[in-house]
This record gives sequence, C-alpha cells and structure tokens, in this order.
Amino acid sequence: MEKPPNVLQRPAARPSRAAAAAGFFRRTLALGLLACVVASLGLTAGTGAEPERPRSFSEQALNEAFATSRVLAAQAESLAGSLDAEPAAELRAAAETLNQQSLLLTSPGGAAAARQPAAAQVQPYPRALLESARKNLAAAGRADYGTARLLAAAGTGQLLLAERTAQALGDPLGQLPDSGWTPVLEDQPRCSGGDRTVLQDRPGAAESLQAAINAEYGAAYGYEVAQAQAGSGFTVLGQPPAQRRSAHLEAGEEGVRLLPDLCLPEVTPLPAWSLDPAFLADPVTSLQELEATIPGVYADLAGSSDGAVRSWAIDRLVEASRLVYSTAEVPPAPGLDAEPGHLPWAAA
Repeated sequence: MEKPPNVLQRPAARPSRAAAAAGFFRRTLALGLLACVVASLGLTAGTGAEPERPRSFSEQALNEAFATSRVLAAQAESLAGSLDAEPAAELRAAAETLNQQSLLLTSPGGAAAARQPAAAQVQPYPRALLESARKNLAAAGRADYGTARLLAAAGTGQLLLAERTAQALGDPLGQLPDSGWTPVLEDQPRCSGGDRTVLQDRPGAAESLQAAINAEYGAAYGYEVAQAQAGSGFTVLGQPPAQRRSAHLEAGEEGVRLLPDLCLPEVTPLPAWSLDPAFLADPVTSLQELEATIPGVYADLAGSSDGAVRSWAIDRLVEASRLVYSTAEVPPAPGLDAEPGHLPWAAA
C-alpha cells in the first residue's frame, strides 16, 4: 500500500519588528500597572508585609508612659540600695507600685519593652517622677476616652509617689498647684443654642458629670448629718468635718457651672439624699469610706468627657487622691478598679 506523499508545511510567518515592539510595549505596560497596584496596596515585594501604621497620639502617649514607668521603677530599686532603711523602704515601695502600674499601661505585645535596660538618672528622683506625672496628666487631656482615664490615673499615682519619695529623701518639691494639671483644648465641641448633637460623640459625659455633682453634694450632706449626730470633734483624713463639707460643696458648685458645656441647665440638685443605716451607726468610718470612692467618680468622668469638663475631672481626681492616700498606700492608678496582677499578661 502506497503511503501518501508528505505534505510540506510552510513555516509560520515571523512577526515583523513593529509587531514585536508593540507586544513588548504591551507587556511592559501591564507589568508597570501591576507594580502600581502592588505599591498602592502597600505591599513589600517578596514578603507581602504591610508598612507600619502611624501610631495615634493616644498610642504614643501610652507607650511613653509605659516605658517611663519601667525606667522609674528600675531607678528606684537602684537608688534604694544606697539609702538607709527607712528611705530605702519608701523607694522600694515606689518601685513595686510603678512595676504594677506598667502592667496597666502595656499589653502582651509590649511586654518585651520591660526587659530593656533603664536609662541613667539625670535629675533628682522625686523630680523625675513629678515630670512624668505632669506629662501623663497633660497627655490625658488629648487622648481618646479610655486612654485618657488610664493616663490620668497613672499620672496621679506618679504625682503621689513623687511627694512621698521627696519627703523620704528630704528633697521637697515645693508648693504644687491645686489645679491646672491638664490644659483645656479649645477645639473641643461645645454646646450652643441648646443643640444636644454635641453629645453624640461623648456618650456618658452628661451622666458622669451629674454623678460627680451628686457625689459632692451627697458627701456634703453626709458631713452635715455626721456633725448633727457626733458633733464636730472628729476628723476625717486629718481634716475637721466643717472643712470637708465646705470642700465638697465648692466642688459641687464647680461641677454645676460646667453643666451648660454639656447642654444641661445649670441647676443645683435638690437635697434629697438617703443614708444607709450603717452610716448612722458609724458616721466617721462611713465618711472615710465615702471619701475613698471619690477618685473613681472623677476617673470615670475623665474617661467620658472632653475640654473643660475633662480638665476639671482630672484636677479633682488629683485633689481627691492626694487626700484619700495621704497616709495610705499609693495604688498604681488611683480611681481605677483594675488589679494589675490579675491581668492575663502579668506573668510575661
């Protein structure tokens, strides 16, 4: 059987130089567009890693507060080794408080920073504590709500430690101000013409301010009842009852004057307070317990307000804490209920 003759295939025509150039241009353009897309997504070639996100003011302030608390704790431990027993004990207590404070200021991702060596001390220790306290209290005025509450409490704790260590070391800090710890930001929203929309971004601000006002007027009433029942021969936290009553009334009046900032009428609450039977049984102890609740009231207000209200809340947090912890152990963050040792990353 004869095989069919082979048919010769003509080779395909080669593209012209113009066509080849056009194809090369198309491929180059496609790759360029792809590179632009990749760049716009912020991807790194070969790794797929995203660039580091810029940190907000609150994150920066919190990170700085954490790092500073660790440095101050290490400095206190180092300084205690060269002191006599009594001041050394005060410095070691401060170091422990600052270590506990740092647990509140960090997170599992920030635990590695705790192992960094402490910086050398360049100024008297109490003044270093005071400077850190001032920075945290000032930053609390600009931070977001939750961070503001934490920074205000941490700054207050450091201020109390500064006063304690200054007394222990014989290095007085001088007369510290009673207010003005946190600058008032003028760009914060204010109520105008009864427009309550200014409160939409501040849930709880009005309730927290009203709670603070009620706490102050309620405390003043408690002192009135205590004086009527036990006379005026007792003291609470080292002050006579008439002085404490006047201080609470003054603070309540200050709070009332701030109500219009939150679109609320400037009205003093009606004196309709009820007292627990335990209060009447032991009014002096009950008043001490009542005073111990005041820092928490203002820490809550600092974390739910802005502007002049927040500034006032932080001033009152400082003032109330300086009274409540004048002889008691200084907590890591006055006004906060969190227990640093119970945090999930405390063992890190």
